[in-house]
Parts: sequence; structure tokens; C-alpha cells
Amino acid sequence: MKIAVFMGGTSSEREVSLRTGAAILNSLVRQGYDAYKVDLTAENLVTAFTDNDYDLAYIALHGEFGEDGRVQALLDMLGKKYTGSGVTPSAVSMDKVLTKLIAEDIGILIPKTYTSVEDIENFPVVVKPAKEGSSVGIYICNNKEEATAAVEALKDKKLLIEEFVKGEELTCGVMNGEAMGVLKITPKSGVYDYTSKYTTGMTDYQFPAQIDSKVYDAVMEASKKIHEELNLGGISRSDFILKDGKAYFLEVNTCPGMTETSLIPKIATLKNYTFDDLTRIMVETFTKIKDN
Repeated sequence: MKIAVFMGGTSSEREVSLRTGAAILNSLVRQGYDAYKVDLTAENLVTAFTDNDYDLAYIALHGEFGEDGRVQALLDMLGKKYTGSGVTPSAVSMDKVLTKLIAEDIGILIPKTYTSVEDIENFPVVVKPAKEGSSVGIYICNNKEEATAAVEALKDKKLLIEEFVKGEELTCGVMNGEAMGVLKITPKSGVYDYTSKYTTGMTDYQFPAQIDSKVYDAVMEASKKIHEELNLGGISRSDFILKDGKAYFLEVNTCPGMTETSLIPKIATLKNYTFDDLTRIMVETFTKIKDN
């Protein structure tokens, strides 16, 4: 079996994807798999999938043209097996607005959301792209003027406007329907931005999260429900903010990072999974015939 690890891509998360892909490829090779790197760029966005020889596409892509269902649709048309979620689950999960509507519908607590600046009832609010990750393009706005400026700065993107819930950051990993544990994130700068996420030593991680056991269980259950309701495949990671004993759901990642500072490998240790276990389980899961 030949495995192509697709990484890079054309989104704002290209560099993170390259690091994720390199770590996954190293793990696969270390375990004896016949795996190789495919760096996805604007020049080979389609031919990378049509002109390479592989039995399984291991997707290590983040953001648009990788995590949003378009690559998955191409692979489906080519009849190729691939890791992670299928077309519709990927597309819906990539859109934070749609995801939150679904989460709210199944009884999961979310921050109050607004459709426009004029609808905002209380500040501060967060204005961010509905289809970006890695804390790209996030604005915390304390008044209408700042919110208007943020919307203008992101005018070419679909936006999510929601109340800014200040609290402890939590995240929970789910693999093949199994909630693996909850991790608490404490950035030393006070803000879990791109630098805090991807710079070693900039953030403290506590796993398992030392929080009330009922909240811990509720986050585990909510993450599993999101995974199941959206029909996600493989590994997902749901993010929350804990305030006044309540965990607010923020978003779900269908292709979470697997770099040296990433959260999923840390969470997986709570179930005694190593990094190599994660990649092996993904290969074993998706080399079987599946319905996307």
C-alpha cells in the first residue's frame, strides 16, 4: 500500500500544514509504511491528486482547499480513499456559522451571535472569518467603531460575529467516535493567538484539565455529539471557553494540527495513544471501504 501525505496547500494555514504533514510522514515512515510527501500548491491543486500514484491520501491540509470538502470531493470523483471526514461534513464544519447553528440545535451552549454590527447588543464582541483557522484574522472589538473597522478589514470573507466570552480555554479530541479527553490551554501572553499556538514554550497545557468533573464530562459529551451529529470521520477537535461553570462551544476542527506543539497528540496520551498510534489507526480506519 502506497500512502501520499498531502500537505501545504494554498490557505493562510499553509506553513502549519507543512509541519503537520512532515510529522505525520515521519511517523508513517518510522512504522514502515510506504509513504511520501506531496506539497500542494496553486500550480498543482488538481494534478497533485490525479498524477500521483497512491492507494490512500493522508490529508494533512488545513483551511480552504483541504479541510473544506473540495479536496474530498475530488478524491471521491477519482475513487481514492482518504483520511478524515467526507465532503459534506468537511464543508459544513469549515463554516463556523453553520456549525454553531447545528450545535445550538442539539442543545450545546454557544456564545450569542449577531448577523451584523447593527444587531450587536453588548460589547466586547469577536469578529472573525467563518472559514479560517489557526486564529487567523480575529478581532476583539470593544465598541461599534472597532467592530465596523473589523468588518471592513475582512470584507471579502464570510464573517462570524459573536459575544466575547472571557474565560478558560478548553479543547477535546475525538477519534472514531471516542472522546479522548479535555485539555486546558493557558497562553502566557494572555491571548491564544497564532504565536502562542505555534511557538514552543509560549503556552501552558494541562491535560487532563483540572476543572469540575461535571464540566469535564459535559465537554466530552458535547464534543462526541458534535462529531456524531456532523458525521465526522477520523479525528476531530472541539474548542470551548469555560466561564462561570459553563462551557461555550466555539468550533470544531476536522483536520486538527499534528505538529510538535499541537493539542491532539497531547490529548491522545490520556488514552495511552502515542503519535504513531494515531497515524496507524487513521491508516487502518480509512483503508477500509467507507461511506463518505
